[in-house]
Amino acid sequence: MEQHLATLHPVTDPVDTERALSLLLVAGALDDPGLRRRIRRLHERSAACAATPGGIWAPGGIITPEVRSTTALLIPQEEIGAAFRRLLRLAVSFECSLEGTPLHRAPSWPDCSERLDLPFRTASPARLLERLAADAGLRRTFLFSLFVPRRHGASFDRYPGQGAFLRRWLGKSGSPRRERLRCLDAACGAGEGSYGLASLLLDAGFPPHCFQILGASREPLEIFAAVHGFFPHDPPRQEVFRQIRDGLHAGGALTRIAFTAEELTAPERGERYDIILCNGILGGPFIHERSALERAVAGICRRLAAGGVVLAADRFHEGWKRSVPSERVGELFAAAGLRVEAAGEGIAGIRTG
Repeated sequence: MEQHLATLHPVTDPVDTERALSLLLVAGALDDPGLRRRIRRLHERSAACAATPGGIWAPGGIITPEVRSTTALLIPQEEIGAAFRRLLRLAVSFECSLEGTPLHRAPSWPDCSERLDLPFRTASPARLLERLAADAGLRRTFLFSLFVPRRHGASFDRYPGQGAFLRRWLGKSGSPRRERLRCLDAACGAGEGSYGLASLLLDAGFPPHCFQILGASREPLEIFAAVHGFFPHDPPRQEVFRQIRDGLHAGGALTRIAFTAEELTAPERGERYDIILCNGILGGPFIHERSALERAVAGICRRLAAGGVVLAADRFHEGWKRSVPSERVGELFAAAGLRVEAAGEGIAGIRTG
């Protein structure tokens, strides 16, 4: 593993988890004049909206075009976003952005509210902000639900076809069978793919001392969830997560996994990897513009060792797939000198020679 890169290995002690969490999240109520002022203004706007014909909406109700346009006009998303950004600055000790969350992407508050977990859906953003400012426990659950949402990769075998391809590739005579098989799970999210890869390698006959896996994400709370197996907003996911990690620990593989906070498009750091997973990111909401896609693919391919394989799959909806079909990603792999093959739910790029 790269020695100059700050990495975190999986933690299983709940005391250590709480200690680490206290360094990330602010405890207690948030008492801030600027936040109170924003909440008060949103209360006024919400009351005006509720009194307007066509503006009345409650969670579970139909979001009609009239409701959407009226709410967007009377409770501007810019003001809602500014209030939540203020809350974040007070609540966390790290830099974070609302980009990619419903608070950034939804066209109106009803659309945003419907995309939040059930406990946080409300007709008034001001009411939610008040509850979050007053209750640190609720705020913690909200933050994990926002930045580690249920829909993002909550499976250790999300791409079984890709896994089958990788097993076949590992069994070929030309694949790397070295003392140390170096693996990168780029855009690893909460780490299910990283732990799943460790399980796959064990099943393929690689003893733990023969591989190392680095999972990378730009989101600190995703890294925290991956390192600590911590999902306060999703107890069933947490239970399954910890069972998988217990199995890897028993097999001696848990120490072979590490995580780091890193942008996918960050400059390469010199390490070359035999296996790179790049699932659920290329061509989706975060990386789809031509220049960003080209930079990301070029950076990933530069990190691939000779004889190595990069795998890319996704479960994007058809809108994104029409915008950036897998063929486009394959073309970029080929332009980087890789041999492109179908690989289960996605594609593979192999650096020959």
